[in-house]
Amino acid sequence: MKLTRLFLLPVYIGALVCGLVACNADDDADLIYTSNTNTMVRTFSLAADIDVLTNLSYRYFTIDLVKGQIFNPDSFPYGTDISALVPEITFDNPSSVEITVFNKDDGSLLKTIDYLADDSDSIDFNNDVKMKVVAADGVTTQEYRIEVRVHQVQADSLVWATLGAHTLPTLLETPVAQKTVAFGDKAYCFTTDGTAYNLGVSSTPADQWDLYAFAPWGDTLSVSTIVASSDTIFALCGTPDADGNQTLCRSTDGLTWTPVADARFAALIGVWGERLMGVAATSAGYVHATYEEGAYAAEMAVDADFPVSGYSNTIAYRDTSYGTSQIYFFGGRCADDSYSGHIWAYDGERWAALSNVGIAGGAGSSVSPREGALFFSYYNDEYNAESDYFVRRIYYYILGGKDASGVCNDLYYTNTLGGYWEQAAKGTPLYVSNMRFTPRAFASAYISEESSVVPATSLSTWQWADTPYLSRMTRSSNEVVPYVYVLGGYDSRNNFIDEICRGVVWRFTF
Repeated sequence: MKLTRLFLLPVYIGALVCGLVACNADDDADLIYTSNTNTMVRTFSLAADIDVLTNLSYRYFTIDLVKGQIFNPDSFPYGTDISALVPEITFDNPSSVEITVFNKDDGSLLKTIDYLADDSDSIDFNNDVKMKVVAADGVTTQEYRIEVRVHQVQADSLVWATLGAHTLPTLLETPVAQKTVAFGDKAYCFTTDGTAYNLGVSSTPADQWDLYAFAPWGDTLSVSTIVASSDTIFALCGTPDADGNQTLCRSTDGLTWTPVADARFAALIGVWGERLMGVAATSAGYVHATYEEGAYAAEMAVDADFPVSGYSNTIAYRDTSYGTSQIYFFGGRCADDSYSGHIWAYDGERWAALSNVGIAGGAGSSVSPREGALFFSYYNDEYNAESDYFVRRIYYYILGGKDASGVCNDLYYTNTLGGYWEQAAKGTPLYVSNMRFTPRAFASAYISEESSVVPATSLSTWQWADTPYLSRMTRSSNEVVPYVYVLGGYDSRNNFIDEICRGVVWRFTF
């Protein structure tokens, strides 16, 4: 029997208990415990069970004497079996302790335990568990609700439903296309309805956007072609020529656009250093095209398996060991209209297929060849079993896009671009929750480090999902969390998706 008997002077006991109660909460000021009326629960833990959870007996439980609640503030991992746990509880000097278990669905009584007589009986904490403590006087009673909390979603899931969705930041009523890029530590979201053009700029995408209307050079700007360097935004403008090329334009603010003389591209890929990369169309086929420091070049023919459209966004990477910089993209459409399943890398001299992730027998999971996929760097936590500790590392992700079967709703990840890729299947780390996240292609991704608490100004405009487990987030409001914003895209029926989704690996929020 877990029982601690205190033989102390009544005055000393009264002073001690009053002091403890005062520390717990101001509302406890009217609660006075004495040796005969003390119903206090001193400690609560669970008996060790290695088959259930490592260090189960050391998991911390909060005891709220005022509200009569006992719970673990740091929920157990997703899938933890709590159907047969043995509580270990200590009290001051009760005359009786009765634990009752009720069916959480219909409220029927399932089990009653006389804890002072039998403290080794197991409890199914999937149900509602209550405990009545009667003090030594046999009259004074306090009831407690005991809750063993378990994460309701996989902690490593990339959950999009946690904080809702919002329409795109634009003055346009019916946008039909968007492209968002990171520029100057801010998100620049470009939208068009086919005639007019808007720009939304924000350093806090969950909260405030500054909106502007602008007119592009030549009255036409291909929003999907927009890419950004450290100090310049590039896009293709004007009417395409007979080969399908458009004029390269540049801007330093996203609003005023200037044409680059004699520089024409069929598609833009990204920027390596300050060198703009793309392809140009000729009567003989496609060629690699570049623009850097006022110089335009378009000479070398592209390989048959190198895509000429439908690129993902690019990722920049610098090898600190060798000092080399590279940019990468995934997928796209080749000149023969086939899909690419390669990750392509450029190191300043040439393009090469770094990882044939779309080819059977390649590195890890096989990603179907596709276009319009999101390809971005984010994070994941690697678990060290010896230390029982998670270490945050940079990971790379492929999300969605469109393959031969249609729009995809899948996610692949790796921590080495040329290494092994994992598919986030249901129930495994980083599975993409279907809650409120529509599968899409040709969307944009933006990563933002920000507080887990959404600014109050956004509450009236965001659509909030029903996610009751959010109330159990334990991260303080002044700690930053890395969020993924997915903007726009097209669904399986090729309808434009006018929304921003805010996603996060759920573990990062607690």
